[in-house]
Amino acid sequence: MTGMIGARVGNWYVEAEAGRGPGGVVYRAKSYADGRPAAVKLLDDPGLAPKLAAELLALRRLDHPNIAAYLDSGTHAGRPFIASEWVDGTDAAKLLQGGRRPWPEVLSVAVQVARALKHGHNRNVLHRDLKPAHLMRTADGTVKLLAFGLARVVPPALGPTPPLGSAAYLPPETAGGKPPTRRADFYSLGGLLYTLATGRPPFTAATLVELTHKQCYALPERPGMVVPDLPAELDEFICGLMAKDPARRPATAQNVLDDLERIRGKLERQGEAVAWPAKLKPDTAEAAPLPAELAAPRPDSGEFEVPRRRWWRRPAVVGPLLVLLGLAVVLPLAWAGRSSDEDELARAVADGAKAGPRSEAERGYRRGLELARLGEVAAARREWQAVATAFGPIPSEARWVELSGAGLAALNRSPRGPPRPADRRPLDAAVAHARALTGPEAEAAFAALEELTRDDPSAAELVRAARGR
Repeated sequence: MTGMIGARVGNWYVEAEAGRGPGGVVYRAKSYADGRPAAVKLLDDPGLAPKLAAELLALRRLDHPNIAAYLDSGTHAGRPFIASEWVDGTDAAKLLQGGRRPWPEVLSVAVQVARALKHGHNRNVLHRDLKPAHLMRTADGTVKLLAFGLARVVPPALGPTPPLGSAAYLPPETAGGKPPTRRADFYSLGGLLYTLATGRPPFTAATLVELTHKQCYALPERPGMVVPDLPAELDEFICGLMAKDPARRPATAQNVLDDLERIRGKLERQGEAVAWPAKLKPDTAEAAPLPAELAAPRPDSGEFEVPRRRWWRRPAVVGPLLVLLGLAVVLPLAWAGRSSDEDELARAVADGAKAGPRSEAERGYRRGLELARLGEVAAARREWQAVATAFGPIPSEARWVELSGAGLAALNRSPRGPPRPADRRPLDAAVAHARALTGPEAEAAFAALEELTRDDPSAAELVRAARGR
């Protein structure tokens, strides 16, 4: 590619190679019209050219100081290219080569990235590929997000799976095949902040399958355990962004910014000096317009006329209305007979009924996972081995076969001593209770005990002996 130096790509003059990625090569270039510098990425896949111009129409609407702007697109020798704002700075991947970043810097990055995400989300554009290589810090501390929304146009890798560098921040629901949402960006933001704060990503693995398994089912070590001087508020914030259930993450970028403001307030009350990044310019598209009656000037003076307060806006009216509204909300809750635990159980049963496995291979994999969580290592190994043996030749079940294989590998790597003997005291008490019953109640109690002990020969023998008294 050295032959590209000095070449003309669209309206851009190529000056030097700036970097290489999975989708193509990035060059530093300047405009023939005004000498403006730009980053020109020449893509490897010619098939992207037809959709590139249409997709970039939405991306060119992004205009925010924390987002590298898109400038131009076209083709060069049959290959598509994208020109975007040139940012003088250092990306976070290179910054991390010197170790973890101080927590005040992590907090500043969180604020600036959240502002950028708010701008993009308000225009229905997701980033989709947040990672250290796409975060650029300039000399004055300004953070610029690169490749905002570009993953929709240019996938992170040419092929069915992303590279490990992108998969390290992949939300679990996206790894499971669901379409990305705003909350998917917040999960990736949490992983990015985790890496900056600790100097290492939340999960590491040798293969994509193992990494995907961890993203879906494993919990990372809390950043506060890795970095003892990390403020507890920031530790909790990062863990909240990385919740496996999207519903437990913030709903909007404004919610993220509100959480960060609360963290700032707590830290300042504790005596910490928190340097808050200033907004570089007003984001006019985010500001709410003035009401029509406030924006209408009097024709004689040119000043703004404040209209008379409507009757429904007067305090004497608003106060009682708010009291009545509060009673209407609180009283039904106070009279509700069901406890929060019952509500949670009902939701869990409903969710479980809707989210059943789609195949026997998936059922076997998930059963093995649950057994592993309960410490039933031998039973989990049998389940996963059965999935790998029975469904190995079936292409449609390759994902569950691979995940089962990753589970087996994890069990083999985990150093375990002999299993601890089960505490028999609760079983003895349950058997004694069943023996004290008579008739159908005793039969039902012993049937339940036999079902629960079917995988434990010694316990099952105890129950059978007691039942045959």
